[in-house]
Amino acid sequence: MDSIFTIDGVGYPGVGVESLTRSALIKDGQNAGELMSGEYERDLVGTYYHYTLVLSGMEPGSPDYDAMYEVLTAPVNSHQVVMPYGQGTLSFQAYIQNAGDALIAMTDTENWWGNLTIQFMAKKPQRVPD
Repeated sequence: MDSIFTIDGVGYPGVGVESLTRSALIKDGQNAGELMSGEYERDLVGTYYHYTLVLSGMEPGSPDYDAMYEVLTAPVNSHQVVMPYGQGTLSFQAYIQNAGDALIAMTDTENWWGNLTIQFMAKKPQRVPD
């Protein structure tokens, strides 16, 4: 496998994955709430899987890192992403609200960027109630 993830069908093998975490948001709809009996009633919309990646360039002046940064920070509605899931992968539309990275080292000709933290938020639930 060249890249542990893809964005809009493109892998970035020159980008190192420092960490990849996923979280599951089991979201309630507008009809959820406490009943008069005190019991909480759920109005399940579904489960959204979100991923947070911390990434670094594998070398100073990494062209893959620079290209990926331009894609991730583009003012677009969403991206098609493929992430590890279970023993396979999960492909979904995700949006990005913010990105942050740090300059690791600098020479006269190259900048080495890393510690890019990015969160991919699912646009719609990947699982819905039966």
